[in-house]
Formats: sequence, structure tokens, C-alpha cells
Amino acid sequence: MLFFLAYPVGVYAIWKRKTATAKKILYTLLGFPLFGVLGVFVGILLFAALLPALDTTPVNRPDRTIRNTRGDYKVTFLKTNRETAGAYELVQVSLAPGGGNDWHYHNQFVEKFRVLDGELNIGLDGKEVALGAGDTLTAPANALHKFYNTSGKTTTFTVEINPGRSFERTLRIGYGLCNAGHCDEKGMPNNPWHLVLLLAYSESYLPILPGVVQETLFPALAKIAQWKGEHKALESYYR
Repeated sequence: MLFFLAYPVGVYAIWKRKTATAKKILYTLLGFPLFGVLGVFVGILLFAALLPALDTTPVNRPDRTIRNTRGDYKVTFLKTNRETAGAYELVQVSLAPGGGNDWHYHNQFVEKFRVLDGELNIGLDGKEVALGAGDTLTAPANALHKFYNTSGKTTTFTVEINPGRSFERTLRIGYGLCNAGHCDEKGMPNNPWHLVLLLAYSESYLPILPGVVQETLFPALAKIAQWKGEHKALESYYR
């Protein structure tokens, strides 16, 4: 409410001052949407702060290998978050030619890539690194990165997530949604509530908004999605 009151008070104050009329008009026209967006943003954060924490209980399923028919991925969970008591997670990935993902970053864990067979390209902080069998590369927390296969054969590599988080839950949900036809051509969920839940589970952020906005807004929206019960449609993919 204070944010909405601040706008009319600000308009009244600037029109009382001996300021150029153009500046007064500019403040009046631009101030309303700016204060409105800011008010909604703060309101979401305050409401989410009253809700229960996002459920990130480690997955406990016997099947080890999952496939994503959209991106032609195959992932095998070698070590799960539950098995290592949260120390790390380790997966083996088979990536077909042309497969890969887009720029993103994680703020809570490090990803360590090791190529077992074939070739893997990794973008890291705007630079491209080509890896072959036996090569390794680490994507630090908060570093923009992506991986992709530009070769003509399937690439096999491992990824260690350190410390362990909700990586398994993220992959099972993401692959499940894509396999069911509930994702767009880039593999992003069509349902916006499912999208924010997936981003929050994976603690992944995109180069589309300032980090401070994403890292506060996405987890808050995910808690609201959980409160709304949107997560229940995803449980069959990981339970």
C-alpha cells in the first residue's frame, strides 16, 4: 500500500516544485507503471514469505535412466542426492548430435563436466570450449553456461552437481513434461506455474532479467504455485 501511496504523493510534490513542465509530465506518465510494477513485485515477495518453504525432498525412485524424446537426451543417475546425503549428485548423459541447452546459470551449486566419449561443446561466460574424451571443465556458481553437441555422433559425459540439490527432481519433471507434449520447442513448460516451479527446483536463472530480480521473484512465485497446488500435476514424474 505504501508503494501505491508514494506515487500520488510524489506527483503532488513534483508539481508543487519549480521544475520544468516537461519533467513533471515525464514523472507523471512514467511513474505510474513503474510504481505499479514495483508494488506488485513487493506484494508477491511479502505474500510468498508467509507461505511454507518449497518442498525439495530428495527423490527416491528405483529406475535410474530417463529419456527426453524432445532433445534426444538419455540420463542415468549414478549417484543421487539421497545416496550422498546431499554432498553431490552424479549423472551420465548421452547427447545426440544437435542436442544441447541454452544459456543459464545456477547460484547454489557447481557443475563439473567430464567427457567419456565423443565431443562436447560448452559455452562458459560467453566463450566456447571444445572438449574431447577425458577432458573436464567446471562451471562455477553464477557463471553463465550451456552445453551442446555439434558433432555427428552421440556424446557421452558425466555431470557432477556439487553440493547435491534437486537436480534429479528437475530432470525427471522436465523430461516428463516434454515427453508428454507439455513443453515448447525449446523444452520450456507451457504452463507458467510449472515453469517457475522447475526453475526454482533447479535453481536455474536465465540471461533475460537482472539476477537480483530472478533470484527473489522465481522462488517466491514457485512457493505461490505450490500453495495453489500446481505441483501436484508434476508428482507423477518423480514419485
